[in-house]
Amino acid sequence: MGRRELLSLFAWPMVGGAAQKDTRHLVATPEGRAEYLRGMLRALCTEIGPRPSGSKGYDAGVAIIRRELERCLPAVSLDTLEFRRWVAVGEPLFQVGDRRLETYVADNSPDTPENGIRGLLRKNGQYEVVDQESGAVLARAGISEFGRAIVSSHSGKDGVPLFNLGRQDVETLDRAARENLPVQARARVKWIPGARTSSVAGTLPGDSKDEIMVVAHADTKYNTPGANDNTASLVTMLMLAHAVSGARPRKTLSFLATAGEELSYLGARHYAQTRKNRGTLGDIRICVNLDSLTYGPNLQINTTDGKLAQTILDIHRDLGIHTEPKVFQRDDTMDSAPFLAAGARTVHLNSRGDDARTLPLWHRPEDRAETVKPEFVESSFLVLRELIGRLLRV
Repeated sequence: MGRRELLSLFAWPMVGGAAQKDTRHLVATPEGRAEYLRGMLRALCTEIGPRPSGSKGYDAGVAIIRRELERCLPAVSLDTLEFRRWVAVGEPLFQVGDRRLETYVADNSPDTPENGIRGLLRKNGQYEVVDQESGAVLARAGISEFGRAIVSSHSGKDGVPLFNLGRQDVETLDRAARENLPVQARARVKWIPGARTSSVAGTLPGDSKDEIMVVAHADTKYNTPGANDNTASLVTMLMLAHAVSGARPRKTLSFLATAGEELSYLGARHYAQTRKNRGTLGDIRICVNLDSLTYGPNLQINTTDGKLAQTILDIHRDLGIHTEPKVFQRDDTMDSAPFLAAGARTVHLNSRGDDARTLPLWHRPEDRAETVKPEFVESSFLVLRELIGRLLRV
């Protein structure tokens, strides 16, 4: 599809000789898109930093996201929910003998007693700190598959604290298990009932109520500014919203920045319920979920919808983007899941191909704005802009 054909899918309403909320110029050129990306990464990642749901940092990020959607779309709203918020207090400790290891306590993990726990390390499929006398499990240690310690999520299946450690310390842990070296661990957390957080939804009404929705999560883990997971993908979504501003498309377009993706997709599930309560959940016919589009040049297409997958592959070919997209025949278990369950066609897009550089950044403090490669955002934007155009034509 050529540019003229794509533009013909939109009608551009004019009032007083000027288009309503027309901010297309912000993302009309590669240079403009690169500038927009830099500014948004600076505002969200560098100036705010980590943005876990319910935090002041997250709320500051939501204010920016809402402002951007209000600049380009006629209808923007917050979908606010209450939840029981978990917060890590102070620095955790995981020490083997006299060596202190880098660690993060897992999201939603129980804490230890105030003075911590002491025990011996056992390797029983996973690392466990056990009481020397009773053998009771006092804590567990999880190892990052990508390098240094990350923040994972606690399963919630028991009351045993989970400490996240890095691969660099596996040798130390194995030696501790062999030689019965003493282990100390301490983590303090608090729970805040009735905490509030919000997703941001923006809508561009179309001639039909049939809706194409683009989703990207706006939250991060508590230890990272999350430039690649997921701020760059979120900014890509905002650029798409600017690209269609002022239009009257054939179908309704919506853009959803979710809270709580890092908390078992809390925000997406709540928004789906909100739409169900309004009687409009069934209007969402297609949901495109964007998460970690900048881990490499090669788009990963996760869907069991063969037509959607083939459309994206065709776009790569037609645009002459010289990367290697790959299709995975699997349904989404992430932010698209509640919309899939409601009958929408869904696809979850992420990327690979720069793994040695980017995957060690996942859920790490080093996932900063300067680590994002603009060319990965640019190619994703071009594919997604074209995808929206083709889906409007169907």
